Amino acid sequence: MTEGERQHKVRNYGPWLTALLVLVIGGFLLSILTDNYTQLSISVSVMHLLRGLIILVIGLALSRIIKEHLLRKNFDSMSARQRTVAGFGTQLFLYLGLALAVLAALGVGLSSVIFGGAFLTVLIGLAGQSMFTNILGGIWLVLFQPFQVGDAVSFITWQYPILMPSFPHEALKPVYNGRIIDINLMYTSLLTDDGESMVVPNGILAQSAITNRTKTQSRRTRIRCEVPISIDPKDFAKELSGLLDDSSCQIEMTDVSLASYFMRVTLWSQGTDDEKRDEILSSAWKVITRLAPRES
Repeated sequence: MTEGERQHKVRNYGPWLTALLVLVIGGFLLSILTDNYTQLSISVSVMHLLRGLIILVIGLALSRIIKEHLLRKNFDSMSARQRTVAGFGTQLFLYLGLALAVLAALGVGLSSVIFGGAFLTVLIGLAGQSMFTNILGGIWLVLFQPFQVGDAVSFITWQYPILMPSFPHEALKPVYNGRIIDINLMYTSLLTDDGESMVVPNGILAQSAITNRTKTQSRRTRIRCEVPISIDPKDFAKELSGLLDDSSCQIEMTDVSLASYFMRVTLWSQGTDDEKRDEILSSAWKVITRLAPRES
């Protein structure tokens, strides 16, 4: 066996051995604690608390190993939608099982937890809290798939519906643009168009207006240009249309003053807003410098 094959085997079996080691150590500690807590002068309540803490640590360690190592190979062969559903479902069941195991270790009967009135009271109380809202929001995102991992999206949160217009711009939508990196139990991770990593609670994102730019065939770019009053609007529109050479281009006058007037240029394209704005403004500058009267 070559050195490369030996290292490959170690990488394959390493996570399994680590998980087995965690289980053995955890089981050994639980066995000692359960059988000898009276000799250690520990009360039953303290014993339950320590047992719950040990199970919590073991469960978190196993969850990390399962997510980062054991499931990674299977996820690589899945589609983006399958990876999202499988990853979210795995996290949900792992943490739910861990919570029930910790409650059982604390001496709380599972039947009383699931069917008891106290459980319903706690559940209703948590429904208004951010944690439970984020979990439900994550389930909603995974089930209805408004976007998938890898999609480019824009979203507006309900807390900030729209910005007031300011001259000479029109109303602006305070959108957050980015590409989906991950959807986990509590948060959705994005890489913004500015290159920054953004983490959004699932509960907020589930209530947002979302535009999936990956699924969008074409999008509108609209910008206003200020033109000197000495240039005929019809000449400006004709020259600019020729430079842009786009059948979807619409040029309309929107405002006029003593020294200038404003033309609104609208295009439909598959490019980004910044690219089209640069094309429109560069073309408008060429037209203005060409048609503006020369000073003698």
